[in-house]
Amino acid sequence: MGVVAQLYRLQRVDSETEERKQRLAEVIASLGESADLIRARDSVAEAEDSLAHQRKRLRALELDVAALNDKLKANQERLYGGKVRNPKELSSLQEEASALRRRRSELEDSQLELMIAIEEQEAELAERQARLRQIEATWRQEQAELLAEKEQLQQRLGELEQERAQMQARLGAADLAEYNELRRRCGGVAVALLKKGICQACGVDVPVSVARAVERGEGMHSCPVCDRLLYGG
Repeated sequence: MGVVAQLYRLQRVDSETEERKQRLAEVIASLGESADLIRARDSVAEAEDSLAHQRKRLRALELDVAALNDKLKANQERLYGGKVRNPKELSSLQEEASALRRRRSELEDSQLELMIAIEEQEAELAERQARLRQIEATWRQEQAELLAEKEQLQQRLGELEQERAQMQARLGAADLAEYNELRRRCGGVAVALLKKGICQACGVDVPVSVARAVERGEGMHSCPVCDRLLYGG
């Protein structure tokens, strides 16, 4: 196998290595909790906190109503127990009873409104929890696929590294140095495929004499425009 052919094979290994490394970096960056998952979890936590606050308010209202009922019961016992006979005091007890009933009615209205709000929030929480479960299931599947791809990429990169080491061992130091310099200057591609007299790297027609020499594998020839080594396949 000629030197250019060996360098072309080395180029393919290096190009694949770069592609695999880039993809591996993307996979690693994608591992971990996604923004959608974090937002969905925060949304559930927000709904849970709001619901807990509303339930706490409802419990406070229930205690307030119970306390008013106790006061109203004591009021009624005094009002109708027969021990209070003073008309002024009886009138005061009646006014107190009316005020307690009005306040209880207000609190019970607030209770009803709060219970309706809690039912709505419970439905909202259930919806957010369902959404979170769906996102988590999708995320877990994607993470499993990414981990499997990561393992495959790492395995393939190890194989490519061995292939490159074997290829380098068969090439001379001067040829490797030229190849590496071309890769540095030409965007990572040192050897371009020549098809029908056209450099596949820059799309330029090369001179016919050069194209024929490359196709016959005679010596090392470069593209007159992009300066890459040409390989005829």
